[in-house]
Amino acid sequence: GIMEKAGPMYQFTHDIIQQTVYELAPSNDLKLLHKVIGKSLLKSAANNPTFHLLAVDQINIFCKSGDRTPDESAQYAHANATAAKFAIGSSSFEQARSYINIGMRLLEARHWETQ
Repeated sequence: GIMEKAGPMYQFTHDIIQQTVYELAPSNDLKLLHKVIGKSLLKSAANNPTFHLLAVDQINIFCKSGDRTPDESAQYAHANATAAKFAIGSSSFEQARSYINIGMRLLEARHWETQ
């Protein structure tokens, strides 16, 4: 098959299959796909750093160009803060800085008054 089970998740059997599927999908569908995958992983992360980081990485891909509500932005900023804590815990300081920067960009301009 083209997919195989890798622990609790599925992955493509070959990178070239993944790349081809990704290139053939419409960009709007890809944005939504990253959001759906990220939110699903985030729900099942339950303090699992690996799942949480995977989830936030997917959400951040969506956030680069996807529209989101103020509530979603606040939720994703919080998820990035948690990801930064996990990254610091594993001494991945550059990765932590990236999560912090993305999280700050997701906050409203006057977030200290509204969030």
